[in-house]
Amino acid sequence: MEKRLRLSNKFALKKCQKEVCIAQEDHISQLPDEVLVYILSFFTVKEAADTSLLSRRWLNLWTYIDHLDFDATKYLDQVAVQPKLQKGHMDKYLTWVNSALQKFKGQRLDQFRVYYDLNKFAQHDIDKWLELAFSKKVQRLELDLLRCGYFTRNFDSCYTFPERLLGLGDSSSCSNNLQILSLINQNFKSLKVLLLKSVNVTGQVLEFFLRNCPFLERMQVHGSGTLKNLEVVGPSLKLRHLEIYSCFNVKSLKICDTNLISLRTSAGKVLLLKNVPMLVDVEILGMPYTHLLDDISSHLSCALSQLEVLTVNASLSLFDYPHEDLEHYNFPELMKLKKFVFITFGNSLRVSGQSLLGCTSIIRAAPQLKEFELKLMSSPFEAKKECKKAAIKRPLHHLKVVKFSGFYTGLFQLELVRYFLENVVALEKIIIDPG
Repeated sequence: MEKRLRLSNKFALKKCQKEVCIAQEDHISQLPDEVLVYILSFFTVKEAADTSLLSRRWLNLWTYIDHLDFDATKYLDQVAVQPKLQKGHMDKYLTWVNSALQKFKGQRLDQFRVYYDLNKFAQHDIDKWLELAFSKKVQRLELDLLRCGYFTRNFDSCYTFPERLLGLGDSSSCSNNLQILSLINQNFKSLKVLLLKSVNVTGQVLEFFLRNCPFLERMQVHGSGTLKNLEVVGPSLKLRHLEIYSCFNVKSLKICDTNLISLRTSAGKVLLLKNVPMLVDVEILGMPYTHLLDDISSHLSCALSQLEVLTVNASLSLFDYPHEDLEHYNFPELMKLKKFVFITFGNSLRVSGQSLLGCTSIIRAAPQLKEFELKLMSSPFEAKKECKKAAIKRPLHHLKVVKFSGFYTGLFQLELVRYFLENVVALEKIIIDPG
């Protein structure tokens, strides 16, 4: 009797659990399609498509999402371990995206993101994807085609943005030419964010977007070999954030009379900056055989007094010059600077025998500096050198936070640590991140 009672209770418990699960499923299924589609829009395309296995109710819901994020991190990780898989995985990726877009039934796109190692051999496929994205009034367009997901590729092998989609080049080869161009002319104006990595794009294309997209706030271009001249001019532009990075053929970058807030560029040597009253955040990368401090003080002269955040990427250039010249460099005053980030390679220091004390010329020029961060991409091999002491001392009254990323026990960092300990007045925190 007792055994029968236990079995009865066991079956009752399972039945109860099953009923609860059914009730929960029914509860979710009762939500309107619009709500379910909205929830799915926070997933990547693969994650959203996987929900079609739940029940017939979910079978086609994912095809209406307005965020198409074709993230292939898994494939990239596999290729990183086995490079021979690259060709096969690229074919799989193209097939996957093409298949998903054929099933797509949404009326508009808030985001269209491609994240995979794709080159010029995917030109035809990507062209078709862009046609669809623009026809759906895409607001955020991201083509992240970096090699292995991290590195800019050889410019000759990059995918090229099709000028004909904007009516700028020869459009005779565009599929359904008149229909496509009509859709583009109506719908590309919804664009708010444009991100192109390892994509060859011309200044003419970028300026077209700037002139004709009234809501475009962010533009990022990394690793373009065909970008040579770019003008960002006029107070009517909505653009607030601009990145032109690793585009090593740029001959002229003109930014005038705009309300730009942040600028990140490796084209500091050819930068013309004028009347940018809202610019407060700048990152600049030095090129080989150039004096980065000269580039900053001259090409950013109209904005130095208003900068609040300055990032100096000196991994290529700064230590081509003697330490003594850098530490004694008379840098213009940075009256409003609150944060200074300094990026360099430890190997460059080790080979050249230079010192991180060279960056103190900028630190001394910022009387309101509150935070300093050193990002050191380095090798754990230390050069044989004597630990130097800063030649110039100046109290740092407002510096509260010092952060070292990529820190390891070595004289290069210890020189800088000693400098701060001897000059800070109100330091609250030292953060060491060896990762």
